[in-house]
Amino acid sequence: MKRLLSTMLATALLTLPTTLPGLHAADAPGPDDHLAPVARFIGEWQVEGKWSDGTPLKARATYTWGVNKKIIVTKTFVQDPAKGEYQRYEGIIAWNPKKKSLYEISFAYDGNITEVLMDLVDKDTLNLGYRPFNEGETATVRQILHFNGDDAFVWTVSVKPKDQDWTKLIEATWHRKNK
Repeated sequence: MKRLLSTMLATALLTLPTTLPGLHAADAPGPDDHLAPVARFIGEWQVEGKWSDGTPLKARATYTWGVNKKIIVTKTFVQDPAKGEYQRYEGIIAWNPKKKSLYEISFAYDGNITEVLMDLVDKDTLNLGYRPFNEGETATVRQILHFNGDDAFVWTVSVKPKDQDWTKLIEATWHRKNK
C-alpha cells in the first residue's frame, strides 16, 4: 500500500503543470541551465573596429531567447557604406548533448553554414573553434570572446590558411547597446 501511494504521488507530481499560474514556461529557469555561461549575451550589441587590412567594420548583433530558454537566437547586421545595413548572419547557440558542449550553428547571407564548439575558459572567456566540431576536421577560424564586465566583450578572430600559421583578422570590442 505504501509503495502504491508513493507511485501515485510521483505520478501526480509529474503530471502537474511545470510553472505557476501567470508564469510562462519561457520565463522559468530550466533544470539543466547549460546556457548560463552565455546568458549575458542576451540583448543588443554594437561594434566599430578595423580588420587587419584596415577595412572598417561597423556592425550590430542581437541575442534573444528561443524555445523555452534552451537556445539563443543570434542575428548579426553589418553596415556597408555603399549598400547600408544588411543581415550577414543568423545563428543558434545551444547545448549539444552528444558533444557535451555549448555550440553555435551560424547561417551566412551567402548560404554558408558554420558549426563550432564553444569552450568556457573561465567565467569571462569563451573560445570558439578551438576544437573541431566533427572528428578529423581541422579548424581554420578561431574566436575568443572575453567579457570586460556585463556590457562589453573583446572579440578576437584568427584564421589559419592552409600550411600557414594563425593570423589575427580583428580584435574589436562589442558594447551593449543602450536600451
